[in-house]
Amino acid sequence: MSQILHLQEKLQNVGATLGRVEMELARNPESNGLAANMRSLRKLHANLTDDFAYAANQIGLDVLHYRVLEERPTARALSSSVGTFQEAVSVAYDAFQHGPKMRRVLTPLIAQETALQVAYTYPGSFGVVFTVPNQRLLSDDWSSQLDKAMKTVLDLGKSYDNTSAISEVERKLGKATISAVYSWAKANTENRIGAAIEWRRSETVRAEVFIQELEFRALSETLENVAHRADKELNVVGVLVGANTSSHRFDFIVRATDVHIRGRFEDAISDSQVAEIPRKYRAIITQTTETSYATEEEKISYFLKRREPL
Repeated sequence: MSQILHLQEKLQNVGATLGRVEMELARNPESNGLAANMRSLRKLHANLTDDFAYAANQIGLDVLHYRVLEERPTARALSSSVGTFQEAVSVAYDAFQHGPKMRRVLTPLIAQETALQVAYTYPGSFGVVFTVPNQRLLSDDWSSQLDKAMKTVLDLGKSYDNTSAISEVERKLGKATISAVYSWAKANTENRIGAAIEWRRSETVRAEVFIQELEFRALSETLENVAHRADKELNVVGVLVGANTSSHRFDFIVRATDVHIRGRFEDAISDSQVAEIPRKYRAIITQTTETSYATEEEKISYFLKRREPL
């Protein structure tokens, strides 16, 4: 651990020096001395970065480079971009561990196991390097649950034109992961920034992505128009009190609760399937619940499949 701390300190110092030399070079672009210093510092920074990744791997840490595609991001832009990304990874990890999640609620243990710890920052397009403990398997080619969660979130970040991929993740992991990725995309859209992310173990890049602001915007708009859909069949007894064969709408009062169920029908009531009103029936009704990934609001609709007179 002392080696890690030593390298962190050196990286912070070199990064700060790089920033100062960059500003000087911008003011004196003809200076060969400054240009040479910049090349040397960048080479030193790259070597220290490799040394840090190697040392982190020796103690079971993977490294995440999160680069905001903005030279001077505001505190709000940086915190919302990284914070929503952290939540998306944590929710996806929880779903891989325990099965599909419908709500974005995390236990303290899941939050701890996926917490990204700041290691150092670097200049240019502003970047933050994080470390996180990750399970070591028999082969580096095998993916841990955290690897799978990270790759899923990064892949979803580029899925603005691939609704089938979105639906597949929703089927496997639940709508909470999609909802969390939507929040990440929306945060970057509102702050008008992109992100370049690299997930590393020592010298090996395990996953990476480059997402521009316009791609985040397209993803958030796609998810605003997609909803989770769940169908449930109801077998209820009650009174049919209304039916309109022009608009194909019905009104049914459930006997046990006195609740009105209003919705659509097709063949359940027609010229050949005449309904008496009011009259008691046993009704088979499909209840469809659509939950928006963007707002998490639920919209419930009903469809009368058939009815049996009592």
